Amino acid sequence: MKELERTKRISISTVVFILVLVIGILTFKKPSNVYEKTTAETLKALTTRDYLVPLSEIDRSQSVMIDIRDKFDYSQGHLDNALNIPTVEILKDTGISIFNELRDSGKTIVLYGKNPHEANRAWMILYQLGYGNIKILENETRLVDNDFQITGYEVEKPIPDYLDIFQKGKTGDSNSVQSTVPETPKKVMVIQKKKKRKPEGGC
Repeated sequence: MKELERTKRISISTVVFILVLVIGILTFKKPSNVYEKTTAETLKALTTRDYLVPLSEIDRSQSVMIDIRDKFDYSQGHLDNALNIPTVEILKDTGISIFNELRDSGKTIVLYGKNPHEANRAWMILYQLGYGNIKILENETRLVDNDFQITGYEVEKPIPDYLDIFQKGKTGDSNSVQSTVPETPKKVMVIQKKKKRKPEGGC
């Protein structure tokens, strides 16, 4: 009797496991967004300044401005004819369809935020997804007395060669990686010795 119950339990467990496996396979969806560029390729692109473009050099007839700030900042002021796609909404279906349409039309996508650094994350995501027509506006935007203003912004070029550091880290050459990173001076604390008290005399 016990053997029969054990066999039933094993059979039920096997059937349940197979059902879960089949349901998992049937409901599995391939990711809609897959990176086409590697980290090394992205870092190599970052070592150049080709992805930065000042407003004065943009051909507005061949470019589309994308404001990656949130909807509130966009409503306060933005560039003429700029579309608002906040960074958090870039990978949504509506955002991806817009980027696909712009890529197919051969137009350059220019991302901008409060400054170029704010647009970096959106640029890296889209670049790794294979959008080669992505640029970042090399200008700063601000709202002064309800007036949307665009000013120049000097983007500093990083001193360390991050691509070189990344590649040396992959090959395991830790000495080379450490040599490129500036060392911080060590602080030395001087501890003064306490003077021994002389024993006092008794009565």
